[in-house]
Amino acid sequence: MAIVVALSILIVSLTAGLYYYKSLQQMFKPSWLTSDAYMVYEQAFTWTGHNHTEYMAWNVTGTGGDFISLYLISHGVGNVTNEDVETTVGEANWTVNAFTRKVISCSDSNYTGKKWAFWIPTNVRLGSWVDISFGVNTISGSESISVLGKQRDCWVMEYDWPTSDMKRWFDKQTGICLKIHVTLHKEVTISITETAVQTNINFGP
Repeated sequence: MAIVVALSILIVSLTAGLYYYKSLQQMFKPSWLTSDAYMVYEQAFTWTGHNHTEYMAWNVTGTGGDFISLYLISHGVGNVTNEDVETTVGEANWTVNAFTRKVISCSDSNYTGKKWAFWIPTNVRLGSWVDISFGVNTISGSESISVLGKQRDCWVMEYDWPTSDMKRWFDKQTGICLKIHVTLHKEVTISITETAVQTNINFGP
């Protein structure tokens, strides 16, 4: 009986602790988040015998109270044959809660209600559960990468789906996503590496 009671107390304590920890993650507005902040990424598409480069960018177009307005432009993969890969351009305007990262509205309604994917809370650690547009997952690793002319220590999140996989690197100091690697398994295997190349955000030393 005592063991059952002890286990019950442990489960309740862990559940309460997890809830409290997730709540803390939603209480902070990034200090770098200003009305003109932006990030530009080089998108390198690679498939059998081919290379193609595009660019992706997000920028803050307005701030007000708890909410910010964002504009995102990105390139994806359209029609694919054994010899050719078509890249497509997509644009969207977003309204995001600056504290919780929840998408309040988006011109692409598939993202409404999800969490913005280009920065995460900074009060995380290895094994922390983090929610972004692609679902809740854990911080699976820590890596230093060369980006924007500097070495940056990053948290790593990885996703694995039946037809694709993704790895994202988030700067530990700011929480901003600095690099993304996606592999798509279609008629040919397509590798997409998106690396930050330009910003007006001060990352410090």
